Amino acid sequence: MNARQQHILKELIATNKPIKGDQLASLIQVTSRTIRNDLKVIDQQLNEAGAKIVSVRNQGYQLDVIDEEAFKQFIYNIIEIDDNIPVEPEDRVQCLVKKFLLSPEYLKVEDLADELYVSRSTLKNDLKDVKVILKQYNLDLFQRPKYGLILSGSERNIRFAISELLFRHTVMVVDNMEQGSWLLPEDKLDLIRDTALKQLRSFELNISDIALQNLVVHIAIAYKRVKIEQYVESLNAIEEDIKTKREYEVAKKIIRSIEETLDISFPSVEILYVAMHLLGTRLLLNKNQAVLLNSFDRMILKTVERLIVLVESQMNLGIIHDKELFAAIALHLKPAIHRFKHGMNLRNPMLEAIKVNYPIAFEAAISAGKVIEEDFNIVINENEVGYIALHFGAAIERAKLNTKPKRCLIVCTTGLGSSQLLLYKMRSRFGNKLTILGTTELHNLPKYKEEDIDFIVSTVPLPDSITIPNVVISTLLGESELTKIEQIVGGYKESVIDKYMREDLIFLHLACENPDQVIEFLGKQLIEKGMTGEGIIETVKDRERAASTSYGNLVAIPHPLEAKSPETFWTIATLEKPIDWGKNKVQFVCLLHVADENKKELEPMYEKLFRFIDDREIIQHLITATDRSEIVKLIKRM
Repeated sequence: MNARQQHILKELIATNKPIKGDQLASLIQVTSRTIRNDLKVIDQQLNEAGAKIVSVRNQGYQLDVIDEEAFKQFIYNIIEIDDNIPVEPEDRVQCLVKKFLLSPEYLKVEDLADELYVSRSTLKNDLKDVKVILKQYNLDLFQRPKYGLILSGSERNIRFAISELLFRHTVMVVDNMEQGSWLLPEDKLDLIRDTALKQLRSFELNISDIALQNLVVHIAIAYKRVKIEQYVESLNAIEEDIKTKREYEVAKKIIRSIEETLDISFPSVEILYVAMHLLGTRLLLNKNQAVLLNSFDRMILKTVERLIVLVESQMNLGIIHDKELFAAIALHLKPAIHRFKHGMNLRNPMLEAIKVNYPIAFEAAISAGKVIEEDFNIVINENEVGYIALHFGAAIERAKLNTKPKRCLIVCTTGLGSSQLLLYKMRSRFGNKLTILGTTELHNLPKYKEEDIDFIVSTVPLPDSITIPNVVISTLLGESELTKIEQIVGGYKESVIDKYMREDLIFLHLACENPDQVIEFLGKQLIEKGMTGEGIIETVKDRERAASTSYGNLVAIPHPLEAKSPETFWTIATLEKPIDWGKNKVQFVCLLHVADENKKELEPMYEKLFRFIDDREIIQHLITATDRSEIVKLIKRM
């Protein structure tokens, strides 16, 4: 079963109702005929696996599982087989990128073609895509006659690419390092983690679980590269400055301990790189925030004050006097500025979920990022915007608080920003039905007494030794997770708003080929109708350049950075065919314009939008609709 057929099967598994063939075709970007052929192949294989595909008249296809155990074993087997031999071009490209990044030797085209069961011409086409990916990291493939191809570029860029490309879709948590076992055996990864954690604690430093795992990955990559005699470049220009920092002493202790534990010798420059990594990570001493802030660069504090004032003036979120937000962003910025000045990568595995679950906070972070860029002459990327959004999200939830909560501990592996976001969203939603005792990392859970806790909300499964009732949720606490907690502590209310939609601002089946064309068409329509001023097109494009507004499920919600009209309205467009928009395909567009006086309605408006854009069936109906009134009825029905 190839990757496309696996994708179809996953879609059938994920839904409990029939799904139409044209809907599957749209999601997977193939023809309906290909879907029908693939479904026949899948059904033939399922016949021996305790399941079958049922065609429901006028409704679509549905998976019928007859033997659960046989079906589970079948799923396990096909995934195991296809993981070893990638079938689809994109899978082969990722496999080849991994091979070149990890191999210190030349790789021959014919050997790679044989290994992947493809022709030389197919492999050469795949290599073109590999080069495009590597070019983003200033890397290339060097070809030597009779020897083959080998990765070419600086050691620092190679390590950067290994970290970014091979770990960016992986959210590793404590005691679950097997996902990185392709790099080093699990026992070595555990030794690195335990050694690093021991030394951090000896200096009374505390970091989030994600930051700890990033440190482990950094050291594991260094270990792997040093073992094959690939050494990182010198840091002469900033070496003396780094050596004066406390983080250098911590890095030295960590590296020396790992040398003893794993019987390896690291060059001294590796200590400097670990120190740089620590400087780019928020290390919290056992001090309160006021003491920490007193040691901060005054420019950082002025920037934080300026960005909070700007966000409040633009969005009216009620956060202007939030001292906790001020402290949280200031603490975040110190290592963040260091990372950007030294070109260090920071993965944000939660980025897409943050954009969907906390769109208001993400928009606030976009505006905040502009202030940071201006003050420090750096460029803030989407990953960083996502992390800043977590702090704004927590502040927004704090602003909603009106009652005291009851006894619950939050275990969160992704750092202070996301743990605080969880804390305040839970307080806001459940009010006096819940008391949050605090948030903690998984490795610090033993510090709490079981008799003081009624139940635990955790972003990772807890060890069997924990007898306290607990519920496992995602880091970003979406609606499905809230219902889990509701079973323990009570219910919550939903609001629905759909008053900003006009039939004359709906455009069907546009023949646009890229986002700019869509934005320009809709902008010109708004100008011609007198709905907005001339600057609408450029400000929407500016917002798009800051971070893509595509959200998956063929949907994009572009909007201006600043209001260009005293009116609030939605402008809706469907496209003849899906187009590339950021990292996603898009065929349904809702250009959202919010007037300054309606800023307080921004959150319920987004809530309304995300309720229907997450529904695949509704989106498919919207895309195929041939009448504006049909669009209005479909959205109002939600």
